[in-house]
Amino acid sequence: MKDYKEEPECHEETTALVNKDKKTTELKANDVACSQVKVSDEKSKVSDLIFRGGPRIIKDMLDTMVNPVSYKDKNGVFLLVNEAHARTIIGLPKEEVIGRTLLELARKFSDIPRKYIVEKRDLLEGCNEWIQIETEILNHGGTRTIEQELIVADGTTKTFILNKSALCDEKGETIGIVTVMQDITKLRKTEKILKESLSSKNELSEQIKKNEEMYKTILEKTGQMVYNCDIVADKVDWLGSVEEVTGYTPEELKSAGVNLWMNYVHPEDRYKLWINNETHMKNGRNFRLEYRFQKKNGNYACLEENVTDILDSSGGISRVIGVVKDITEQKFASQSLQESEERYRTAAEQTGQLVFNFRIETHEVEWAGAIREVTGYSPDEFKNLDESLWIEHIHPKDRTETIKNLENFFRKKARIQAEFKFRKKDGKYIYVEIRGVWLKDEKGKVYRAIGVMKDITEWKCTLEKIEASEMKYRSLIQNFQGIAFQTDRNFIPIFMHGAVKEITGHTEEELMSRAKWKEIILPEDLPLLLKEEERIRDSTCNKYAKVDFRITHRDGKIRWLHEIYQKVLGKDGNPKLYQGTIYDITERKETEEFLANIKIARQREIHHRIKNNLQVISSLLDLQAEKFNNMECVTNSEVLEAFRESQDRVISIALIHEELHEGEGTEKLNFSPYLQKLIGNLFQTYRLGDAAISLKTELEENIFFDMDIAVPLGLIVNELVSNSLKHAFSNGKNGEIRIRLSRNDKLGHLREEIGPEGESTEFNLTVSDNGKGIPETVNLENPETLGLQLVSILVNQLEGEIELNRENGTEFSMRFKVENKL
Repeated sequence: MKDYKEEPECHEETTALVNKDKKTTELKANDVACSQVKVSDEKSKVSDLIFRGGPRIIKDMLDTMVNPVSYKDKNGVFLLVNEAHARTIIGLPKEEVIGRTLLELARKFSDIPRKYIVEKRDLLEGCNEWIQIETEILNHGGTRTIEQELIVADGTTKTFILNKSALCDEKGETIGIVTVMQDITKLRKTEKILKESLSSKNELSEQIKKNEEMYKTILEKTGQMVYNCDIVADKVDWLGSVEEVTGYTPEELKSAGVNLWMNYVHPEDRYKLWINNETHMKNGRNFRLEYRFQKKNGNYACLEENVTDILDSSGGISRVIGVVKDITEQKFASQSLQESEERYRTAAEQTGQLVFNFRIETHEVEWAGAIREVTGYSPDEFKNLDESLWIEHIHPKDRTETIKNLENFFRKKARIQAEFKFRKKDGKYIYVEIRGVWLKDEKGKVYRAIGVMKDITEWKCTLEKIEASEMKYRSLIQNFQGIAFQTDRNFIPIFMHGAVKEITGHTEEELMSRAKWKEIILPEDLPLLLKEEERIRDSTCNKYAKVDFRITHRDGKIRWLHEIYQKVLGKDGNPKLYQGTIYDITERKETEEFLANIKIARQREIHHRIKNNLQVISSLLDLQAEKFNNMECVTNSEVLEAFRESQDRVISIALIHEELHEGEGTEKLNFSPYLQKLIGNLFQTYRLGDAAISLKTELEENIFFDMDIAVPLGLIVNELVSNSLKHAFSNGKNGEIRIRLSRNDKLGHLREEIGPEGESTEFNLTVSDNGKGIPETVNLENPETLGLQLVSILVNQLEGEIELNRENGTEFSMRFKVENKL
């Protein structure tokens, strides 16, 4: 706003409007004010519409205006015209006008009449003068108001006030010219009549009043306010949406005065506004300015002020007309749009995508995002690629299909999603995916397209690897002779594929439940399977399990299956599912059983023959002993004793083979029952007259030894028990022989279980009696008798240790270890 001095008001004062050819036309002050208010209002309205840049608003709003309105760029090309301008002034549809200069229209369309200025100059001469004025506005900005009489399209002559105003962008640079033409033909005719007859003055005043009311209404409806500052009278009139824009009524602003307006401007914007006002008053330069204004409620609003000068006959500023509007929402919307675009652009760059924006009005494509990362080109290089060069970057094999997809996108305004190979700047091809959609306005009209193009090379390569892997997997599954399966954490089948029907006789669908799968498992094998499932489920270290079990085939036959499965853990470390394979091992099991039966039969036969042979040897020794017993020349019983001892040793070995033969051919001997039988046989052999010798045994059950342990250990027991029976109880003395066999562990108590395979179990064997005791001269390390020598050799063979205790008779204690074998 300007600070003007007040002078007496003069309604009848005349002023001069500057004609484009530097001639002047006298107008009464009130007429000029009214006209200029209307023109400025229309210009501000158009400027506002163009500033907002909405094609829909331009179409709908400008076409409703009766005043001819146009907008040209710096080159004089019509970018926007309303119906009033196109039809009334030029005489063509506006579609034929847009995109051409006025000179081009005059030269191109022969049907345009040779319009001319009233001074009889033709249209081309008038165009050149307009171009000169518009060039001045483009160079210096501001607004120029001229009055001209034109012969319009219908051949009639009309008088117009032309308001040509520079349109600036957000940086303050002039980008075009807005022209608003006000038909004042009736006003001039009225003025002429007034000059001819003073009686018509009241009618003219009424008409002016109506016009003022009309423009006031227009201003109020468009949310703008206009001030009309009379420099001479130092008076300001406020019209339009004054209270809506400032919060104050026109009367409050009038009473406050012009000087107080600056007090409501934001402190940071006051200097800028003051400089513009001073420059305007000195140089007469029109200006457009944005600043913050404190409204009556204390809140700040963003205002846009456009100032236009009205010159007097001497060329000085006599009146200033300004249009002020609230652009707060527009500012916020613009700022939000910029922030949104920046976020979108940043997101596109960070995710390795290109973003494109295609505008239908201009057919321009804007690219943003990770241009260099995806294409190898700089943003400027990529944006300068024309359509033909861009298409050449598509791989020849993909070009035809891609072009077809793009043409369909632009022609049918349909969505697009296409993949193709794109050549980067370095010549390498990458896989890209392009997606795009069309946007529509409120009336459903398509006005632009947006989309993205991103590098999907890594994803494509991964997909190809997956497809190749799936093909291999599919081939494996199709040729797989077993059953591949997956179960949930409760072992309920969720996937089953392979030779399901061949192995079970049932389809995959029939077995896809835990209950049905359990039904075909033999009841005696089901506990084993459930135990294995529980073990692998509860174990923190075991992730794999193997188990053999039997099922009943649909044909009623029993089938042996071998199942291997593993535990698949989820992210939380808990079992997510189980997966594995099942094979039919029926033939293998039958073969193993057949071979096992053959082996058992062979072993039984071998043990049987060995036992018979040993019994033959024992019988021969018995017969030989009887022969020496009947010979008169044999007086020494040592020979007979030697034969008897040899016979006992043979019998101890024969008993082992007998036990193994009767034990269904197993390779291990249950040693405790064998000892009972061996000792019983010795007691029967060495009956000592009337002496009462008792036997006490403590033999741990389920101790199994193979032949390598059982034979030497049986001979040791045979020698020690025979020695007690022969030498411990002489002269018919009564006594007791004790035999103890047990496992030994670190805790000192007996264990019943065999330890893990590969480890060893220690055993204790004790043979004792309470007889007269063994002589002190007997040394176990260097024994003289054959029996003790045999004991010493056999103990060393077993890698054991033996101790002799002479307290309370004789006690032999032996410790030895046996490796566990399953």
